[in-house]
Amino acid sequence: MRITKVSAALTAIALVAGAASAFAELQIEHATVATIKPDNGHRLYIADMFPPAHAVDSKIRIIDGDDFSVLGQVTNGSFGNFAISADRKQIIDATSFFSRGDHGVRTDVVEYYDTSTLNPTSETILPGKRAMTIGYPVFLVETFGSKYLLLQNATPASSISVIDFTTKTVLSEIPTAGCFGIYASPTTAGRFSTLCGDGAAVTVNFDEKGAETSRKRSEKLFDPDTDALFIAGVSTGAKTIFVSFPGNVHIIDFSGETASQEAPWSLLSAKDKAGNWRPGGYGNIAYSQDTKQLYVGMHPNGEEGSHKTPAAEIWKVDIAKKTVALRAKSDGATYMQVSKEAHPLLFTVNGRLGSITKYDGDTLKALGSSKKDLLEGGGPIWVE
Repeated sequence: MRITKVSAALTAIALVAGAASAFAELQIEHATVATIKPDNGHRLYIADMFPPAHAVDSKIRIIDGDDFSVLGQVTNGSFGNFAISADRKQIIDATSFFSRGDHGVRTDVVEYYDTSTLNPTSETILPGKRAMTIGYPVFLVETFGSKYLLLQNATPASSISVIDFTTKTVLSEIPTAGCFGIYASPTTAGRFSTLCGDGAAVTVNFDEKGAETSRKRSEKLFDPDTDALFIAGVSTGAKTIFVSFPGNVHIIDFSGETASQEAPWSLLSAKDKAGNWRPGGYGNIAYSQDTKQLYVGMHPNGEEGSHKTPAAEIWKVDIAKKTVALRAKSDGATYMQVSKEAHPLLFTVNGRLGSITKYDGDTLKALGSSKKDLLEGGGPIWVE
């Protein structure tokens, strides 16, 4: 069959027309904002900032604690410290950015993200004094009644910035020379305490403009030479529980004008002391307000300087009875946190393997682990 130039041209025109018709039938796409899987109380927020090479561009991973699937992530900037708001609606992230990535002009900022979309909603620009440290929850704290945010500074002189949580504005900077860490009063919005290098605590009151109105120093609460405290205490609601490097429990009341504490007591039996068992890790304690049980990461053969050693065991401690109720093997936990429910789940993070392990909070039976390298490292964990 002979194809003329005219018929070939007509065929080409028909094909083009058909293609145009097909493209015309495609539906127009509209950009939308997706929501992540609804929060079921087992959503994990984990700072992913190890190894140190990634500290300047770290992330906050959002993970489903039931199946360890990754739900999303937001930036954690350079050595960021984050918290989840009391109403669980916001990720609050105090961090720093440099104009050239790892150098250049520095901007310190608190960024606020919606926990249902992970979209940023607002920000607070800070003076360039924010403490750039490994993450601990005591460096960014929401006060009683959610009226203020308190942020740890270090230049290296220590101070605390007071931020109005409603307007997202910095109200003031309160000097706290020789003291570090923030422990909000459980009863008063304009009050916080901080632990000092001499073993005492200073309690500061401030007014609605963030101006300091008074401060009082407590008696010596711990011996910094022989019984130094891990800085990350856990709240019981009314008081704050700390463990010390040698394994003593200190329960401190920060509600009043002056901090006070109950008589400290040891986690260790005579046999444990002979084996030199000590607490170890970074965020190495968690507390269930539902069951009144404390969880502590422990390691044997401890010594001066071993306080960051990953946990070989997890100890469940009955605070009321002042006894260790249960012990279970750990795969090397460096951080831990417990869910807020009557039958809680305990989640631990292995910063070296980049993995998460889930335990039954009552029996300490391991219920499963994520794959290795799910995280590049793994830092502070919140369970919400």
